[in-house]
Amino acid sequence: NPWLESSLPSGENDWEDTHEDSHEGDDTDYNADEDTYAPDTTVESERDDDFPQPQQSNEQNVGRENGEELSFHDMLLQQMSEYELTEKQQVILEYLIGSLDVDGFLRLPLYQIADELDIYHGVHTNEEEVEQVLHILQNFDPWGVGARTLFECLLIQARHNKSLPMRSQIIKLLTDYTEDLSLGHWEQIKNKMKLSSSEVTVIRSTIKKLNPRPGGSIGATSLDDNHHVVPDFIVTIDEENTLHFHLNESNLPIVTLSDDFTDDSALQLAGVTSEKIRKSIIEAQRFQKNRMDEGRMFIEALAIRRQSMIVTMASILKLQKDFFLEGDENMLRPMILEDVANLTHLDISTVSRVCRSKTVETPYGVFPLNWFFTSGVEKDGESISVKNIMKTIKEIIDGEDKKKPYSDDALTRLLSEKGFKVARRTVAKYRIQMNIPDSRLRR
Repeated sequence: NPWLESSLPSGENDWEDTHEDSHEGDDTDYNADEDTYAPDTTVESERDDDFPQPQQSNEQNVGRENGEELSFHDMLLQQMSEYELTEKQQVILEYLIGSLDVDGFLRLPLYQIADELDIYHGVHTNEEEVEQVLHILQNFDPWGVGARTLFECLLIQARHNKSLPMRSQIIKLLTDYTEDLSLGHWEQIKNKMKLSSSEVTVIRSTIKKLNPRPGGSIGATSLDDNHHVVPDFIVTIDEENTLHFHLNESNLPIVTLSDDFTDDSALQLAGVTSEKIRKSIIEAQRFQKNRMDEGRMFIEALAIRRQSMIVTMASILKLQKDFFLEGDENMLRPMILEDVANLTHLDISTVSRVCRSKTVETPYGVFPLNWFFTSGVEKDGESISVKNIMKTIKEIIDGEDKKKPYSDDALTRLLSEKGFKVARRTVAKYRIQMNIPDSRLRR
């Protein structure tokens, strides 16, 4: 849009309000004692040892073009040209690529993708159509991208890699016996699939070599120290135990309407007699008005997005106050998208979009915003974060006798003694999510 221009902020952390559409101030102070916010006027899966191990990478640049690094996202966009797509499919595919997390997984339900495309992009589609385009994305390189679960990720790789040893058996295993596989019940798998011991060994070895994170991502809890991340929010604590945060906009340009184009600059019709020239002038006026209106709408959309990010972060800070003050995972409370939506009066889909791929820098490290969302379990009549119970399981296992490691039943019993009411199957699921093998493999 020729009516829009951008300029970088004058200081590293300063935001200068240069147009009337911007919001005044993006700093928010949180008083931990009063549970109040005061806007500042200054601008300031399931996996165990039978599953592939994470492939760490220090940079999320996976390709090169003309000597420049290509991001994982750009590499996927480039592959779109290899397929004959309708204009609608292109829009859906681009949105799906933009919705992938750092591991290359699609964590959003397809109905939500369809709703967001309809509401925010005017693309009328449905869940079935989105899934058809998702299957196209799942053909992209690297194999496994666009999967919704770990098992689907591995299954996509098995279907594409025709040279995989015992490929048909692995596909059947990842299709029909995922529950046994997630629990490491290889003896049951062996009997149900009528496999020999040597065949089970080959299958387990082959699965380990598959890539569980096609996006070449970093860890999912806190961010790798060697991975360069520019946080979207920065949280600090002052001497009075007050939490402060601000939106990190040091690298974002300020977008304004150009001074060279105003409503007064429209060509005048006075004195023009030629009908052809008059039509040209009217067309030029219409073009100018449309571009200016679009420019104003774009600036307003940026301001709304900015405000949505601020109120969302403020709500997370309030709901997880104890963690931000102490940095102890045990102080995390159960929190879902609906909790933040109710506090901010934003739609759940808006909260989800704000939190997606956003990070916050705290005195204890850099965390993805999605990390703070967790379900809860009961302990002594209170709801406790799942991360709390997972940490407790890890502490129990770390302190066990390695010659006699605890079974999942024993872990369930020990957790019950600590006040956690959790089923054995749930304990096994949490253990697998932490990449901790079962008791037989921990000896």
